[in-house]
Amino acid sequence: MPIQAPDARTPPSPVNAGAEPAIESHEARPSFAPAARKHTRPPLAAGALDADVLPISALAPVQGTFMGAPLLLHTSPETIRTSGVIGSTMGRVVPGKSEGGYTFSSQARLFLRAVNRVGETFTEDTHGRRIQASPPEGPQRCSLVVRNTSGRPIHLDIKGGLFSKYLTPQFPRDARGEPFNPHHQEPLDEDLTGLVSTEHGKWPDPRGLFFRGPSAVLAAGLMDSHLDSRSAQEREDHPLLRDDLDLSHLESVRLGTRGTFEGQLTVKPGATALVLEARHEKGGTLSALVNFTAVDAKGQVDSGARFRLATVSSPSSLTADELGAIARGEHPLATSGEGESHLTVAAFPPLQGVLEAGSTFVGGRTLRLSRGDVDGDLVMSLSHGHAGTAADVGVLTPPPRSEATRTPRTCDGGRGVSYELAYTLENQAPEPCEVELLLTSPRLHPQEQFFPQAGVLNLAMKVDGERVDVRVNQRGEGRVLAVLELPPEGRRQVRLEWTHVGGTFPPAGLEWRVRR
Repeated sequence: MPIQAPDARTPPSPVNAGAEPAIESHEARPSFAPAARKHTRPPLAAGALDADVLPISALAPVQGTFMGAPLLLHTSPETIRTSGVIGSTMGRVVPGKSEGGYTFSSQARLFLRAVNRVGETFTEDTHGRRIQASPPEGPQRCSLVVRNTSGRPIHLDIKGGLFSKYLTPQFPRDARGEPFNPHHQEPLDEDLTGLVSTEHGKWPDPRGLFFRGPSAVLAAGLMDSHLDSRSAQEREDHPLLRDDLDLSHLESVRLGTRGTFEGQLTVKPGATALVLEARHEKGGTLSALVNFTAVDAKGQVDSGARFRLATVSSPSSLTADELGAIARGEHPLATSGEGESHLTVAAFPPLQGVLEAGSTFVGGRTLRLSRGDVDGDLVMSLSHGHAGTAADVGVLTPPPRSEATRTPRTCDGGRGVSYELAYTLENQAPEPCEVELLLTSPRLHPQEQFFPQAGVLNLAMKVDGERVDVRVNQRGEGRVLAVLELPPEGRRQVRLEWTHVGGTFPPAGLEWRVRR
């Protein structure tokens, strides 16, 4: 069903009341300008890069609301040097009082991002420089744990993706050693960074290549992955294999391409159960996005189901005693180690916990356009706001991490959130027109400098169902996603979809330009 969104440009009311409040910044707040502006830019083809885009001050946050399951974020610590509980909603039990922690009702989405540096330690040399004293130990087991608090059995449908660079196969092999690639897809290049070395460090490749870390492969794979659709007999005769992932705790498991999987799990009343165990390589990054839905006998959402979730890093598979300690909130916590680098601590303010407002942001509006018009929205800002109200866009420069590292950086915004935006474009002229749609990395002010090593903004998106991988290398630039044709005095709807699983650096804007 098309989304009918208002076309007024007044600031929307906050939609994510469960998130932490954004830091106020009077200098950074955008002024809400009239919707119609004029531009003098020459026509650009799809894929072209432009170094003159609307600043943040000209963009209003996109109008919409959060929907769907609550989102659980487990990203702090992101770099793990001591194994243990990465994150949990299972609180410590206090006699005579209610149990602490958060209980999910019927549905949940879990986002996990973890870097295995367990055992790594540091020391200072005679010049006060921080150097590695011991390297990471080796592989860990990263486990996802669920506890049923309903007082009756619950049946969970579990679907999602888990990807670890150099370990997770994009096309899993079956028992005969043949890769499962029913649609003859091309593999996503995991090594491509789009950076070239110079005497001054690393700089963006002029071709604007798309960064393909584990986050990017997972985000792209969630768009076009394919689960094993063979018959039950074929799947039993020649099952697909994933050496990096143990799903034996699930029932009726199906694997898919790009790290995806699905399965079912029945959990007894009060029981704590393993959902999966993933092999987490030494020094490797593991990204996962998993959806949980409790269903009844008819396959409908079970509104009475209650459960809690935890993720745990451990040297080996969790024992029954360890599961019990996790359920009681008594298992040791994973840490990033003592003497953590200031660079790592301050670069990304931690966001850990449950966002109750929902894990899917649905929005959009109607744009009434004339020749030469340019308009835009802020569609993704920082973790807390997900392009919410104006105040959150001001937090672009955290306090300096040290005298030597003052490069401004942003928070890694909106991780785990799916975006579904629908825009209606209206041509008010009696002749046809062409509209350029750009993904932009808007500046806070003209002098703002920003250049992270992995690229300023890279997203795997769908524009009207067509897959587009896009990378913008610098603040103040944008890349053309598509050129859209509008009939005389006509209209058309444009739908944009993406899921943000990290590895990119908001803010992000959408800009609409009517060719002159």
